[in-house]
Amino acid sequence: MRKSLHNILAAGLIAVGAISAVSSTSSAQSLDLYIGPDGRPDVQFRDRDRDRRYYDEEYERPGCSERQALRRASRLGVRDPEIQAVTRRQIVVDGQQRGRFVTVAFANRPGCPRLG
Repeated sequence: MRKSLHNILAAGLIAVGAISAVSSTSSAQSLDLYIGPDGRPDVQFRDRDRDRRYYDEEYERPGCSERQALRRASRLGVRDPEIQAVTRRQIVVDGQQRGRFVTVAFANRPGCPRLG
């Protein structure tokens, strides 16, 4: 009886050690081991990447928004800036500067770099 109890305990310790070694090498998943009030173990596997927003279908890649392009155009001295066109690559803003109509194009990527 005592020997079988020692064997079960040794096997349990080896299993827990193996599970902890496996879960520590994987950085994208986690293993949670809970012991409930009734004494039963509850094991939960989670994939942390599923919580990230870029796996959502509605996620838009980070880029220059229309609001950022308007703000950037007004900082360049364009009065009454209006969005003329939005494409995958650029955002075109029209407005007035020193009494003339001007058109400014910004790249549709982070930081809104000026194209022309």
